[in-house]
Amino acid sequence: MVSQNKKDENLDQGVIDSFGHEWATFDYGETETSEALDAQFMAYCAPIDLNQFNPKTSVAGDFGAGSGRWASRLTPYFSLVYALEPSDGASTVLKKKFSDETKIVVLQETVGANSIPLASLDLAMSLGVLHHIPDTGLAIKDVSRRIKPGGIFLCYLYYSLENKPTFYKLIFKAVDGVRRVISVLPQRIKQLVTSTIAALVYWPLARFSKVLNKFGVNTSNIPLHHYADMPFVMLANDALDRFGTSLEQRFSKAEITEMLRAADFDIATLKFSDKEPFWTFSVKKL
Repeated sequence: MVSQNKKDENLDQGVIDSFGHEWATFDYGETETSEALDAQFMAYCAPIDLNQFNPKTSVAGDFGAGSGRWASRLTPYFSLVYALEPSDGASTVLKKKFSDETKIVVLQETVGANSIPLASLDLAMSLGVLHHIPDTGLAIKDVSRRIKPGGIFLCYLYYSLENKPTFYKLIFKAVDGVRRVISVLPQRIKQLVTSTIAALVYWPLARFSKVLNKFGVNTSNIPLHHYADMPFVMLANDALDRFGTSLEQRFSKAEITEMLRAADFDIATLKFSDKEPFWTFSVKKL
């Protein structure tokens, strides 16, 4: 097994520690978020059919497992799920949460240096993680090496807003400037500030979209509209994720396609979801 202390050049320890604090805070041990998490997970899985896997023989890996909220939802479809997470805080949550779950193996290791056997995975999943790694293209190659030929990579990367109008992009630039300031604050202050943003910005805009949705109004260009039906704890979590991380990259469909091509994926099988969050995609390994 790879030691958790083995050096991986393609990581930022500050980012890892920040996520460790985040998932220790938002461990999703409560049950009241289950329905909303189920809906979000199925949105992520829109490009694939989970029923294609054999629950007796298929193996999956969750790269950047966090609190395990997605890894736990893979267990009905797989015989084994690797939950890969480098941070101390999140790994502690995972080990406690899955102590009695025989299908899940928790690995406190990195995407670039881990003990998942080469060419062993029927599904590799990484949702909202690889855009926080300095060299995302290299990280995709590292994941690719663990997928068997014909296996599937399901991934979500922050999109570069290429499908949004100009006013939306201008709002994003202003928000990104705020992120750069908040992300370097001490952890406790960062969490207080982002929880305030969730209460004063995320919640009102989300619920405004929810009201408009009931009247059949298209809300796709209203910021934060996809949070319309989510409970507040998920808004607070995502506000911390969005504003509390110092390293964030965004990619267009074309850029994602080229990274996948360089990592030996079959581009003919590449499928981008037409549902948010963007860009969620699936692709098969050559």
